[in-house]
Amino acid sequence: MERAVNLKMHYRYRPDIDGLRALAILPVILFHAGFGCSGGFVGVDVFFVISGFLITSLILKEIGNDDFSLVAFWERRIRRILPALFVVAFATLVAGWFLCWPQDFDLLGKSAIAQATLMSNVFFFRHTDYFAAGVDTMPLLHTWSLAVEEQFYVLFPLLLISLARFKRLSIARTIFILCICSLAFSVFGSYYRPSATFYLLPSRAWELMIGGFLAAIHGRQLSNSWLNETAALSGFVLIVYSILCYTRETRFPGLAAIPPCLGAGLIIFSGNTKPTLVSRVLAFRPVVFVGLISYSLYLWHWPLLVFLRYISMETPSWKLRVVLLLFSVMLAILSWKYIETPFRKRLICRQRSQVFAFAGLSMLALLICGGGIYIKHGLPFRFPADILSYYNFRNDRALLNEISLQQAAAGQFAELGAQNTNQPIDVLLWGDSHAMVIAPVIDKLCRQFSVRGVEATHSATLPILGYNGSYKYSLMAAPPAFSKSVVEFIATRHIKTVIIAAHWTVYDYPDLVKTKLTATVRNLISSGARVYVLKDVPIPGFDVPRHVAMTALYQGDFSKLEISPDKHVAANQDYESIFNHLSQMGATVLDTPKYFLNTRGYYDVVRDDKVLYCDESHLSISGSQLLYPMFEPLFVKTGQTRPLDFNKGVPYPLLF
Repeated sequence: MERAVNLKMHYRYRPDIDGLRALAILPVILFHAGFGCSGGFVGVDVFFVISGFLITSLILKEIGNDDFSLVAFWERRIRRILPALFVVAFATLVAGWFLCWPQDFDLLGKSAIAQATLMSNVFFFRHTDYFAAGVDTMPLLHTWSLAVEEQFYVLFPLLLISLARFKRLSIARTIFILCICSLAFSVFGSYYRPSATFYLLPSRAWELMIGGFLAAIHGRQLSNSWLNETAALSGFVLIVYSILCYTRETRFPGLAAIPPCLGAGLIIFSGNTKPTLVSRVLAFRPVVFVGLISYSLYLWHWPLLVFLRYISMETPSWKLRVVLLLFSVMLAILSWKYIETPFRKRLICRQRSQVFAFAGLSMLALLICGGGIYIKHGLPFRFPADILSYYNFRNDRALLNEISLQQAAAGQFAELGAQNTNQPIDVLLWGDSHAMVIAPVIDKLCRQFSVRGVEATHSATLPILGYNGSYKYSLMAAPPAFSKSVVEFIATRHIKTVIIAAHWTVYDYPDLVKTKLTATVRNLISSGARVYVLKDVPIPGFDVPRHVAMTALYQGDFSKLEISPDKHVAANQDYESIFNHLSQMGATVLDTPKYFLNTRGYYDVVRDDKVLYCDESHLSISGSQLLYPMFEPLFVKTGQTRPLDFNKGVPYPLLF
């Protein structure tokens, strides 16, 4: 009897929950727009809790009244989600036709297919880290969260129906157990498979289940109003703390997702029977209105921000970003009023059959459009061939030789020069991805001078002893062990020449780097090696192939893309004293930037119709060839010259 009463509990409209949506959406868009809120991404987690509560409440109410229908449930979900989503996705594809270069348009087409098949989160898990720099070419990235919800609501109603029929199991207790299991999976995954944990349903389901659990215990309340007020205020503080104190480097979701989700749950639970101070503030009409348009605002703001950044060479000004957000709000209001509301109130597609027909046609349209873009490889015919040649320099990149810790310990490094492996190793290139991009020119010189070289590289991993940086894409906790293996290999094999290169300015703590780098160079010199340390190349800070192609398309001036020496000096000033100190120790510091200087005293990003960078900071293979005169003297002493036809090109092998 108690079970039946719980299922038939009356659920009233709560304006404070719409207000809670506003508390969720505003940090998200501020985070995406770069206006503080370093942890604003937790707003999505608050949305998950809200969604779990509202949808589970509705399902349990209908089950209790014996009138629940999966068909009717999915009709409501289609009316709620699909119309605005389809309009935004289609508008994004249209905008992409005019703005996106082929490779990026191809990716957009694939993401449209993924969204149409409810697999957007899986697609983006396979293609990008949510916090990576490259997401400014993915205008549908934000649909991953919608896919998580859609997948959840394919399965969750079936669970609730089964629990309602199988009387021996408590709905609330079962949801709670499943919630704990999913949370444990999320915590474990945040350490070992962080990207999968961020995007995929098994590690996100617990957030929706928190809301589901609250719906299942509806009618329960704390013993007095002071406890309710304390719970509500605590929930608000937990959410605000997460928004202000989390950063892109926070291990998320896992344990870090508990405070915002728990905070949302406390606000919902404390307002069940009597409004608290927090719920009254959230129920304030302007706040509620933001909550009402939050879904459309979420849909519109991200593609607009992506396209703005896509066409901008530098970070758009705050004024421009404010204007864009205001435009997003305007579109959200129009979308809510003329798309969301008419569909939800059955003013459009009044009959169920019409709704499902609309859903089928919408998905088919996205599949056809996305599939056509994918099959035609991003429709490159939209641009002249000579313009595309600039853009295609993004593919003119060296192999990413990511040497693992195990390979380093075993002395298995990528071969340079493809010489006989019985030949002694004379040259070792050591560093992060900025060392990888100069490997092609080192490889050419090894071939020309009959020298065997190897490459000891791993992205975002400094080539120094004892530095355990926390940079996100490094070898996790392994950089010290990796570096130790490299130094031991150099000493054991009596390697004559060691070339060290890195994207120095991306790492924290220059003073610590100076101390560790000094000790590393001293160690290498004492082992008998000649040590060459490269100053980093000038960093453009924008997607060079894209902007060179865009400049050429609109007949612009390439000189406007050049890098200012003052900007380069300012960015590297902390390291000048380090390089001077290394020179005094006996290392040779190579002045890489000077090879990019033009007659106007600026650093080129394009020269002789060749784009010198393949992205915002890494040299293209063509760009690395500018450093040939700098490296050639290093090889004169170590090998015998033999003829080499550079016009035919030399393959860059990956041999272990």
